[in-house]
Amino acid sequence: MVSLLKENASQKAKDYLHANGIKQSWVANRMGISESALSGRLNGRYNFDADFALAFSKALNISPDIFLK
Repeated sequence: MVSLLKENASQKAKDYLHANGIKQSWVANRMGISESALSGRLNGRYNFDADFALAFSKALNISPDIFLK
C-alpha cells in the first residue's frame, strides 16, 4: 500500500508544535485523545497515518499539506 504521508510526518508535527510554542496537552485535548496517545504518535510508538494527520491538522486549524507527499 502506498502512503500519502511523508516519511517524517510525525517529526514535522513535533517541529510545528515546538516552533509555534504549542503544548502537546493542548493539542491532545482539542483532538479528544490522551496526551500519551498523542505523544505515542509523535514519537513513533503508534502509527502516524493519514487519518491522524488530518485530525491533527484540523485541531490546529492548519493545512495537512505539510504531511503529504
